[in-house]
Amino acid sequence: PGEPAADAEKIGGQRPISHSPVKIRLGGITPSIRAAAHGGIDMPIVYAVFMLLLVTFGAVVMSLEILSSNLMSPYFGGSIYIWGSIISSFMVHFSVGYVLGGYLSRRLPRLSVLAAFLVVCSLWVIQIPAFYRPVCELVADRIADVRLGSLVAMNLIFFVPVSIMAMVSPYIIGITTAGRRPSWLTAGMVLFISTVGSFFGTNATAFYLISLFPVSRIITGLGLICLAVSLFTLALRPDRRIEK
Repeated sequence: PGEPAADAEKIGGQRPISHSPVKIRLGGITPSIRAAAHGGIDMPIVYAVFMLLLVTFGAVVMSLEILSSNLMSPYFGGSIYIWGSIISSFMVHFSVGYVLGGYLSRRLPRLSVLAAFLVVCSLWVIQIPAFYRPVCELVADRIADVRLGSLVAMNLIFFVPVSIMAMVSPYIIGITTAGRRPSWLTAGMVLFISTVGSFFGTNATAFYLISLFPVSRIITGLGLICLAVSLFTLALRPDRRIEK
């Protein structure tokens, strides 16, 4: 009697549960719930960007390989030597791109870095119709052997863009393996998606595009497509969306 506060503190011999710790706990849980929800939304977007890059550049690189024969034939002929130069040059470019992509993905595991390289690659492809003629003429005048001449011309024209395009698969593999959480986008799946893109790029170019448009216009269109995809990737800021 006379101490209502003391009586209020005792209910059945126990203190009432304080609400302040609950508020503190809820305050600590809420950000993690929001982060989980945010990550759950963002990661499908990141995977969609990965697939877009793999399909696009897998298709374009094989399309360029088909089209390169049309660029070389007026200066070096259309014999088996030319195809040997084309295939062997692209194999070297692929190898360089694989090594660079794997190395840079460990040093700079950010998709924005890859997208910046792809912007440079796209601008190079757009300019190929403007500079391939003087390059081929210069090489053909200086080197009489069509085997060596076509090999030199192929590397001067395509080494930079094809090597950068070949970086896409190993770079994405490096980014996914660097994450702490397991991903369904395994190395095998990355290569599968890229190969599917290459399949469609090869057949679409050989069966349809060459018969419908001039080669120079096709190459310019491919460069513009690559540039649009690269800038779109940068605009999405995918590095902020990737779960670490």
